[in-house]
Amino acid sequence: MGHLGFSQIRKSCKLKAIRDLPDIIIPENTICKPCQFGKKTRVQFNSKEGSTSKPLELIHTDLCGPTRKKSPRGEGYYILFIDDFSRMCWICLLKCKDEAFEKFKVFKALVGNELDLKIKCLRSDRGGEFISDEFLDFCEQHGIKR
Repeated sequence: MGHLGFSQIRKSCKLKAIRDLPDIIIPENTICKPCQFGKKTRVQFNSKEGSTSKPLELIHTDLCGPTRKKSPRGEGYYILFIDDFSRMCWICLLKCKDEAFEKFKVFKALVGNELDLKIKCLRSDRGGEFISDEFLDFCEQHGIKR
């Protein structure tokens, strides 16, 4: 929340400008540690721009929902796929979380066909929709690292 600068507090004490303010003796070069901490800025995170050198080497994914409003066709969830190299995003709408695996297979076929490349690695939050035995077996069969 902050406070007045120490010079203003000293001046207020001297002039008795604030009723019931005790006479506080504050040394001239006093630094308020919480204020200094609050003024700190974060150092920029140093990393190379992307960790991949071509499309589909790494796909980030997450499933979101349920949403407050459903789509006209009744979908209340969506799964998001982001290519680490190009930052291209794909969104697939789902009626329930159980459809995630089928949507991933459709997505894999789509991007594989469009780019004539294979998905090398899939990164997720390890949510239940991404750790089923069926999903893990599929990734293993197609050489997709998790």
